[in-house]
Amino acid sequence: MAVLAARGQAPAVTRMRRLPWGQIGRHALHLVVLGLMAWMVVWGYRTLNDPWTFPIRVVKVDGELHRLAPMAVQSTVDNRLQGSFFGVELKHVLEGLSGLAWVREARVRREWPDTLHLWIDEHKPLALWRGDAVLTADGMLIYPGIEGDLLSLPALSGGDGREMPLWGQFNSLRQAMSSVGLTPRAMREDQRGSLTVVLDNGMAIRVGREDTEARMRRFLEVFDKALKPRMDEVQEVDLRYAHGFSVRWKTTSSG
Repeated sequence: MAVLAARGQAPAVTRMRRLPWGQIGRHALHLVVLGLMAWMVVWGYRTLNDPWTFPIRVVKVDGELHRLAPMAVQSTVDNRLQGSFFGVELKHVLEGLSGLAWVREARVRREWPDTLHLWIDEHKPLALWRGDAVLTADGMLIYPGIEGDLLSLPALSGGDGREMPLWGQFNSLRQAMSSVGLTPRAMREDQRGSLTVVLDNGMAIRVGREDTEARMRRFLEVFDKALKPRMDEVQEVDLRYAHGFSVRWKTTSSG
């Protein structure tokens, strides 16, 4: 049925709205550019982290290494070389190196194009502590396993936290004893703080806990004059007397 316009009114005209093709095109272009940029970021990230694209080919180690086994360092680094030159996590490499007993300090950096440069500073051993630990120059206790030339280090034992004070006392006594040719090999402190020094020939010297240096000086004066010729016959010397010391001689069995 035809629709007639009311008298005096213009006929109704239906107009079609035109689509904003220019604006749609610009939005579409923006989306394409953003998608391309996102793809490039993902591609770049994967490429830079691909160990086959920029592999680590050289591991260079600097520092004076006397205790660390090269194979231990190599194995520690290899286990953490996951990624390319850009993707390898340096902090993971450092954590691995710090877990090696002899490593005092470590640094690591990348060197273009394919090198990982390590710098390692080792602990310096001073003495054995309680038979299974090594006392370092920093006053730390490390547990590398006691073998080889470590067995020739002075052996100390005492209470927790007494490592460096005992090392200081040991050095003072060692210096005094060296003047008459005696070489202390070990020193132990019991729960009461009483010291016993053991020489390299097995002779024990009970120093006590008071006036240790004065007692040792008094003993050394007499030792150099009277006991030195018979040193191999002495089993133990007890300095814990106010004005002298006692000597226990080795017993010999006759056949």
